[in-house]
Amino acid sequence: MTRRYFAAHLPAQGGIVTLDDMESHHATNVMRLKAGEAITLFDGIGNQCKATIETVGRREVICKSEPLSKINRENRIVLTLGIAMPKGDRSKELVERLTELGVNRLVPLHCNRTQWPVPNNAIQKWQRVVIDACKQSQRNHLMEITPPQSLAAWLTTENESSVVSRFIAHPDDDSSVAQSNVLSANQIHATIGPEGGFSDEEVTLAVDHGWRRMSFGERIYRVETAAILATIKLAHL
Repeated sequence: MTRRYFAAHLPAQGGIVTLDDMESHHATNVMRLKAGEAITLFDGIGNQCKATIETVGRREVICKSEPLSKINRENRIVLTLGIAMPKGDRSKELVERLTELGVNRLVPLHCNRTQWPVPNNAIQKWQRVVIDACKQSQRNHLMEITPPQSLAAWLTTENESSVVSRFIAHPDDDSSVAQSNVLSANQIHATIGPEGGFSDEEVTLAVDHGWRRMSFGERIYRVETAAILATIKLAHL
């Protein structure tokens, strides 16, 4: 049973914390928590603390928190995924899985064969999914979701840093990710294309800007499966 709740601003030495509307609703209407019960709070940037519910109102829950503890449950490698996001519930489930697996940042991409433009309200819904996934998985860092951008901007802008290893998933290529490439990096960016795959021009652009191709064997996977495989392969989970 989940007794973890998100609060963006937690007092370092403990104190009074008021849960926001969504968290208060979950605590009172879903979990039926009452005054005096113990919960855990986390702030999304690596801290958590024990807390006790002081009062339960119709629209807010007020807690008294203990001093913060910094508990790191992150992967060794800082992983950013640029993904041509699938439609509907598939994208929601993908965000949930990537959060649980420890992806640090998600960049929704517009590619030549992207099936739908990502609206702002989708980003807002996904951010709520991130919080819920962190509550369930006991992760204390929220996965960042950036505004959507074009594949061309992503491939060229992210090339500015020389300390990041970059991979583009391309099923028409028989290349694979060498273990030494991963072990030598502490930051990795990976790119996953849409259902129809990347165009030849997009792959050429990536290679020209220093991105290395990676494949997952002879099978062709859906976007969300490829993203999860990339996470597991690159982050060594």
